[in-house]
Amino acid sequence: MSQSQWIWVTGASTGIGEALARRLLQNGHNVVISARSADKLESLARAFPERCHALPVDLTDREALSQVSDRLKTITHHLDSVVINAGTCEYIDVKHFDAAPFAPVMNINVVGSANTVELALPFLRKSPNRAQVVGVGSMVTVLPLTRSEAYGASKAAMEYFMHSLRVDLAPEGIDVTLVRPGFVKTPLTDRNDFEMPFLVEAETAAEHIARGMARRQRIVQFPWQLVWTMRLISWLPLGWKTALLKKMVKD
Repeated sequence: MSQSQWIWVTGASTGIGEALARRLLQNGHNVVISARSADKLESLARAFPERCHALPVDLTDREALSQVSDRLKTITHHLDSVVINAGTCEYIDVKHFDAAPFAPVMNINVVGSANTVELALPFLRKSPNRAQVVGVGSMVTVLPLTRSEAYGASKAAMEYFMHSLRVDLAPEGIDVTLVRPGFVKTPLTDRNDFEMPFLVEAETAAEHIARGMARRQRIVQFPWQLVWTMRLISWLPLGWKTALLKKMVKD
């Protein structure tokens, strides 16, 4: 991505999305930033008034999709990349199992992602460059981690969605990049009450993602220490793996 491009980043009000949008803006790109809260987008938009454009949207609201598309058309006639980053996390307490968190987590992380693709594709198809879809998943898909039944399932669905899109969009010359971050310090992970090994700052995550986008990597995953630790554990027989991972379960 050497020349200036038009990039849409969702979930850009905080965390990875905000850090990535800022990095892309610093690299000279035109960036459309989206989140549900308009107020949280304003400070970034003010910092780059010529190239940063706020587009507040609830991506789970299908009735609003056509209005969002119309608003996006007033900003740009095409997109070179879309970064599907908006998401949420809810943990499950299996001792008092409650299925209620599954619906909102799936709705935001999976349905919201599909709605984003529906909105972005007509703009990506007009790109004068080779367009790109970037989906932010999670390293949680590598191993079945404790309390992650809802979040992990949503990210597994997101990952399959990205891989399928890669196959179907290849004939059109649209690249698909899947991002698997490890633990990243964000307002979302600040709520976690457990140890997060190899935790990285949001700015570091943005660096990895921006570099992976520029290189058109099919999969971007980081930090390498966590990637290799989880990969090695994933190669163990299922019984050994379960015995090891259950040590993470709190009494």
